[in-house]
Amino acid sequence: MERVKEKNNIRREKYLIFLILLSLYLSLAEALIPKPFPWLKLGLANIGTIIALEKFGKKMALEVTLCRIIIQGIMIGTLFSPGFIVSLISGIVSVNIMILFYNFRSSLSLISLSILSALAHNFTQLLVVYFLMFRNMNINSRYIVFFVIGFLFLGCIAGAITGFIGEKLLLRRSCIKWEDILELTV
Repeated sequence: MERVKEKNNIRREKYLIFLILLSLYLSLAEALIPKPFPWLKLGLANIGTIIALEKFGKKMALEVTLCRIIIQGIMIGTLFSPGFIVSLISGIVSVNIMILFYNFRSSLSLISLSILSALAHNFTQLLVVYFLMFRNMNINSRYIVFFVIGFLFLGCIAGAITGFIGEKLLLRRSCIKWEDILELTV
């Protein structure tokens, strides 16, 4: 019994490491995609979180997100910078929103979960940036309202793309054996 539990823990750790690395690789690949704005991302790194949530549960989804953000901050040298703080807070909020709405998974698709998570992420980013950098600025401008609406709209599109990819990967779950992928990476 003890041996089975230990084997399951090792297996869980392998999946966790694989999903964190997948998220980091997707984040790196996403940096190579041309963007109209330097801060605009599709959120492909969240595919690892979606897979973790769907296949392994809420705890692993949170672990994948936190580890990815911290490791990425260490790798690119932005740990504890304002960008890191924005990423960490918005990542925590968005994954918790995804977990909250995952309780309604029978009514919601992964695409809708990803859109809700992207909206929460972008809205939290806007709030954190405002409180970190623009507290003393007047935000009652129509240009700022247009920017916020556009930013949230682009977040919906990015969330839909990420959710669509995650859904396609998980719809093939009968074809994809995650154990085989792990064996190839080890």
